[in-house]
Amino acid sequence: MGGCKNCDFENTESSLFCGGCGKEIATQCERCRTINRNQTFCTNCGQVLSHDLGEIYNPGAVDESENEKSKTDIPSPSVARLIPEPGKLVDLISISSYAYRKNFKNFLILSLINGIPVLVIGIILRTALETDWVSLANFQPYNDGQLSENLMSDLKSIPIWKLFSIFILILIGLVANLISVMAIIVGAAQFANSEKVSSIACLNYTLSKIGRLILLSLFLIGLLIIPFLLSIMLIGIPILLYLFVRWYFSLPSMALDNTGITRSIQMSWDLVEKRWWVTFGTGLVIVILMTIPTYLLNLLSPNLNSDFIILLIDVCVTTLVSPFQAIATGLYFLSLKKFPKEQ
Repeated sequence: MGGCKNCDFENTESSLFCGGCGKEIATQCERCRTINRNQTFCTNCGQVLSHDLGEIYNPGAVDESENEKSKTDIPSPSVARLIPEPGKLVDLISISSYAYRKNFKNFLILSLINGIPVLVIGIILRTALETDWVSLANFQPYNDGQLSENLMSDLKSIPIWKLFSIFILILIGLVANLISVMAIIVGAAQFANSEKVSSIACLNYTLSKIGRLILLSLFLIGLLIIPFLLSIMLIGIPILLYLFVRWYFSLPSMALDNTGITRSIQMSWDLVEKRWWVTFGTGLVIVILMTIPTYLLNLLSPNLNSDFIILLIDVCVTTLVSPFQAIATGLYFLSLKKFPKEQ
């Protein structure tokens, strides 16, 4: 290999530190032990390299000049660390907001991966349903007793090919949403690793794992379907909420740690152990923050006469605010790993 950039000392390919000046020149993947140089993801197994995360929390591990530089990069005391401890909600919101602002363009690009298909699919579905067979406007006069009967009667009049097309479009939308959210979570890991977020790198990395991510999503749906059915009768709501929170980080685990299906589910289960209420409360606050723009949009909707404009505004608002939730999810997942539960 070439000489050290700091002192020009010639090191071997397996060197982690320079033999001349002692500066770190490579990172060894914790999963497969492969030596990586200047990579965000391991070139052998794809795991996110998070060796530098320890230095973020240990000021003594870096020199004073690096500390001063990190202080100038982060503009406010509330963003003193790139990964807050679990339960520190204000820090999580502040850091997630800062990460979004600092990498707004790249996160917006990743969000558009879901936003554009949602807009196109929304237009197609609205066009497909506004036919001689069934009109969305006709649903409005139905009362609670008539809705189910009349709705089913109208839906049966829709041709099978059109229903099948709608089903395919919905699947495309769900896959686009999965790609977008997972790519943003990978971007959050890049940010936490003190790196500039690259939308191309995040997207390529997510696409390389999309098959397994889809399988894991289907597996989780299968696990939750019985609690979901029970929740219709109300008795299953606590079970559904409990399991949903315990398995919520399965997908981030697979994306960032390159784990298999069962290992991802087990890791999420272990990370949330003894932190269920903290995780539930954090997620609830984030969801409430995400619903505020939608609520304001609903207040504005009666003043708009065009369904297309309402759809367009709704998609734009969702596209702008959704990265915040994914970033917060990624950072919170890393915080659970960084600060393991007490034994």
